[in-house]
Amino acid sequence: MDADEVLLRFLGAMERLTGAVIAATAHDIGSEGGIGALVRAVNRRLIPRNRELPGGLRYDVHGFGCRITDRDGVLIDVDLGPEPEMLIFDAWRVRRFAQSIGEESVTELELSATLEKLAGEGILIVAPTRYGVWYAAPPPSER
Repeated sequence: MDADEVLLRFLGAMERLTGAVIAATAHDIGSEGGIGALVRAVNRRLIPRNRELPGGLRYDVHGFGCRITDRDGVLIDVDLGPEPEMLIFDAWRVRRFAQSIGEESVTELELSATLEKLAGEGILIVAPTRYGVWYAAPPPSER
């Protein structure tokens, strides 16, 4: 699998896993909440920072984001971006996803180049942070 394919699978897994966590925690964070609402609820100590959910889904809130793992070990790790509910990621996080699905051969350098390319094509949004350039998928309404 090349870097383009890994990144597309990451985006799909990000949507699937964040959606599953939001659905499973809706009674705690409200039906309108996203990962940002989950992080805020954790920071207010309304819900646990780390939690096993039904079906083997697990979330771990950290600093500015959340790591989610499904029962098969598929892992996504995202931070909150500058806009409400914007989820941002970098090549390192996509590489960790690739490793979780058994794609060891794709490098962080290849993923960085693919992220840059897709941002140039308008498929991803550039989200500068104090840690460097990160990326986000456009909201569903803009895809």
